[in-house]
Formats: sequence, C-alpha cells, structure tokens
Amino acid sequence: MSVHEVSFPSSNHRDTVKGWVYTPLSKPKGIIQLIHGFGEHSRRYLHMIEHFTESGYIVAADDHIGHGKTGTDGNTLGDPGTKGKDGWKVYLDDEKSLHDLVRKDYPDLPYAVFGHSWGSMLARGYAALYGKDLKALMLCGNVSQTRGLEALWKDDDGLEEAVLNGHDADKGGRWLGEAFVGFTDRCENPRSANDWIAEDHRIVTDHANDPFNCFNVTNQLIYDFLKLYEFIEGDDWAGMVPSDLPCYLISGDNDPCGNYGEGLYHIANRLIETGHEVKVHAYSGYRHEIHNERAIREDVENGLIAFADSHI
Repeated sequence: MSVHEVSFPSSNHRDTVKGWVYTPLSKPKGIIQLIHGFGEHSRRYLHMIEHFTESGYIVAADDHIGHGKTGTDGNTLGDPGTKGKDGWKVYLDDEKSLHDLVRKDYPDLPYAVFGHSWGSMLARGYAALYGKDLKALMLCGNVSQTRGLEALWKDDDGLEEAVLNGHDADKGGRWLGEAFVGFTDRCENPRSANDWIAEDHRIVTDHANDPFNCFNVTNQLIYDFLKLYEFIEGDDWAGMVPSDLPCYLISGDNDPCGNYGEGLYHIANRLIETGHEVKVHAYSGYRHEIHNERAIREDVENGLIAFADSHI
C-alpha cells in the first residue's frame, strides 16, 4: 500500500483540507471514499483502509475542517470556519472536491462512498447532492431517530439564535451535551461518558487519548451537525438519492446514535420505499464503533468489501 498526501482549499474559504489517497499493490478495481465521524479523524480507519487496499481498492480520505490534521495544522481544531444556516453544505462540497481530485488521476474506475457516524450523515447528504456517479453507498454507525438530535430539531433551545447573532465561534458544550444526552443510559456500570462508543474499554480509552480527536467544538459546528441531520432525516432526502444506487447499512443494535437499531431500519425503510436496493446488518450486542471492535471488525470489513465487490 502506498500513501499519497494531498491537500485542497476548503469551500469555507479559510482552510486547507488535508487528505490521503491509499493505493493497492495490485491493479485497482475501484475507489472507496472514506468519510470519518464527528470529533475524530480519518487515520483512525487505517485497519479498514489496509483491508480495502489489500482487496484492490484505492481509498481516499480527508480530515474535515475543524478536525484532525486539517484542524491542528490550521490551529482550528473544533472550529469549522463555516457560517450561517448553510454551513453544513461546506463539508459536502469539500468531499466533492476530494472526489474530483481523485477522479483526475482515475477517471474511469467505479466509485463508492463509505461513511461512519457523522460520516454516514455526510455520506447520505453527499449521495443526495452528488451521488450520480456512485456505484455503492456504505453507511456504518447510522445516525437516525437520535433522542437528543430529535429534541433539538423540534426546539434548538436558542442554538440558531446564538449562531446567527455573533456567537457562532463560542464553545458549544451546552448544545453538544443536549445532542448526546442519554448516550450511556443502556451501558451497565459505565466507566466514562464515552462508553457508548464501544464494548471494548481499550477502544474508548484510545479514542479519549488520541490527540487528533476533539469534542471541544464551536456553536457553529454543532449547528452544522444539526442542520445536516434535519436535511437527511427530512421527507425529501431518500428521493434525492439516485434510485439505482445500492446501499449497505450496518450498525450495532446497542448504538444510541441509531436509537438502538430502530434508526438503522428507519433509514433502510425510507430507501426501500423510494425504490433503492438496500442491505442491512445489525450487529447484536455491539455499540457504535463496530468497525473497531476486535471481535467483529474483520467480519465488518469483509461485509463491506463483499458488498462493494458485488456492485463494482
């Protein structure tokens, strides 16, 4: 596997997005664009990326604005530099920029998108706005019917007012707590507020100690997160996804992000109702980061590769 570091200007007109293109030893058969989750970065997926490249796929991934190397290099960790009600679209435009950059070197290879958690939300938004050339959509740790986000959707408790009246760059811990409320309610004897992430406490500890992870974010980032959620959970989303795009949805059924499995099937049913081919796998007894759980991560990755292979 070779690694090529790339960069491109963000559509927030402030940042330079840092990304990587991983190429296999063999002749590539397709491209998978990997979209990481909230507060983390793309190199947390190196095990998955290696598995994808060993299976013949080029993998393209970036660290979003306010995240990872993009945020640390620009001294903007936790601050996306977006503005107003349409800030959520900047992340999707940046993913399109990465897509276009990779497409210049590989114009004819089949293209797929994988996203986890917030990355699955971004992947859903990307598929709706830019999905015409995609051959497969793979969504992990799906976010739907999430208790805190549903409450903020109905009443944002002053978040929009704060963002639109000059407090967008203030720290958003209050609303972050509301968005993630109750996430450990079903964790027996939780060691920390982040135990919902994984059954394996080593993964939770590693997540907390990663210097490129950050949950100390601005009001604007939380607002962007909420507005994206409103878009993908809105009535029009599924019908905007190309009807010939096959979708593979996976989550743990103890994951609060997807309302303990119910949100996973809610998304699937909406796609099925709009004529999409959908495959679903709920991993029983597991929480959010099923792709990092050592007991099942190989099975998770094999399932993703099998789905990609069947459509590429």
